[in-house]
Amino acid sequence: MYLSQSFRMTGLGKTYYSVNTTSCTQIGHDIIIDPHTGLAYLACGSLKPRQHWLNPDDTYDFSHESQTDHIYVLNENDDYTEIRAMELSSNGKMLPFSQVLRLHGFDIYWNPKDSDDMTFMFVNHQLEHAAVSIFSHRRGTDYMLHVETVKSGLLHSPNNIVATSKRSFYATNDMKYTRGIMREIYMNLRIPNGHVVYRNETGEFSIAANHIGYPNGIVKSGDWIYVASCTDPGVQVYNASPDGSLKYHSRNRYWDSIPDNLHVDYLTGQIYSTSFLKVGQTHRFFRNPSLDTTETAGTKLLRLTPRSNDPRNGFDVETLLIDSGRLMPTATIAAVQRRNGVQRLLIGGVMSSSLVVCKTVI
Repeated sequence: MYLSQSFRMTGLGKTYYSVNTTSCTQIGHDIIIDPHTGLAYLACGSLKPRQHWLNPDDTYDFSHESQTDHIYVLNENDDYTEIRAMELSSNGKMLPFSQVLRLHGFDIYWNPKDSDDMTFMFVNHQLEHAAVSIFSHRRGTDYMLHVETVKSGLLHSPNNIVATSKRSFYATNDMKYTRGIMREIYMNLRIPNGHVVYRNETGEFSIAANHIGYPNGIVKSGDWIYVASCTDPGVQVYNASPDGSLKYHSRNRYWDSIPDNLHVDYLTGQIYSTSFLKVGQTHRFFRNPSLDTTETAGTKLLRLTPRSNDPRNGFDVETLLIDSGRLMPTATIAAVQRRNGVQRLLIGGVMSSSLVVCKTVI
């Protein structure tokens, strides 16, 4: 069974044709939708730094890295505005954020008593150590103010994050070994050595869930936490305890694709999951986006609907679209945007230079 699934994950000998992509047009890596306004928040940046944290053993010239990453806000008319990252000086003057900002996954916490009060939490691949950078933002302003940048020995390979308050969060650590031969061995043998870490209100870190095969995307819906596992392909379901620990409940296995990021539709509770169809071609593209691999890598978008609105009853799974690679050079996130009567699906990729917008898929 292990060898059979490993072979299916490579996609060797398979040809994929695009399905249900006729309403999709091209216009960042991660996307968060504001449930109160329908605005989309995008984490965007240059491709070269992302190549480095995707392939940490490759040679990379940091001296040429001059562009910091950015956060943009997108409305239903494809109008963009930027939220500038700022910090306070010792004398209280507001200045541009002085630390390195190399964005991966991120999440937003909305104050339940004031939805205009927003807290952004970013997985930040700083050069000396991975971190989570936290910013406060007031809806309607054009800046976010740095609160703290958090580092921990338990936060050694963060991938994505779920904000649970202004200070607390869950984050996926996708692997134990981030470099060298041990990284390759554990990846190729699909040894489940990743985990989910929890940071509580007082700043203490703990391991919330362990022994996960390359945990990637993570989202929260009610008391349920969903984690995408890449090397044991599927979505794992956990119940969150008051102390932050996660109790494993079940999983939805993927047989012919590998999940990346997840998105919860705040209106329906459905889970949207982007997945890779040909892992070998996907890895080639991530290493060098100029390679002509996009037409063979392929992307599948799945929608998981909890039966009777309760994940304990299992899920109904739909394939919303399949792209052979002609429309998008692999996708890593899909999010539903509803605003002013417009309903559409936004699809982004970690190594893509544009978004894909689908108007009739959902």
